[in-house]
Amino acid sequence: MSDHCEEQEMEAEALAAIFDTAFEIVSSSQPFEWSVKLVPVDCGGDEEEEDKQNHVAIKLLAKIPLDYPEESLPELDVEVIKGLAEEQKKEILDLANEESEANAGM
Repeated sequence: MSDHCEEQEMEAEALAAIFDTAFEIVSSSQPFEWSVKLVPVDCGGDEEEEDKQNHVAIKLLAKIPLDYPEESLPELDVEVIKGLAEEQKKEILDLANEESEANAGM
């Protein structure tokens, strides 16, 4: 197993610990793909309550290159689950990419 692979797996474990049920490993083989469902009010995985409490929701998708984090950034995308227009989706994606670039190599 490469150092990158091991580091990526450790990062996935950390994200799972932070985001709990909102974090999903979409692809568990390299190149990895992860997603995080983001809502204003976290209802602890209670989908029905979460739907009542939140008027907006997105899923942040990340495709992890083989040489991440040393040489490449993740390829990010945003999937609107509900309540946001295309312009807002683009703004969120731009912010996520800016944050990714600001934390390159960390």
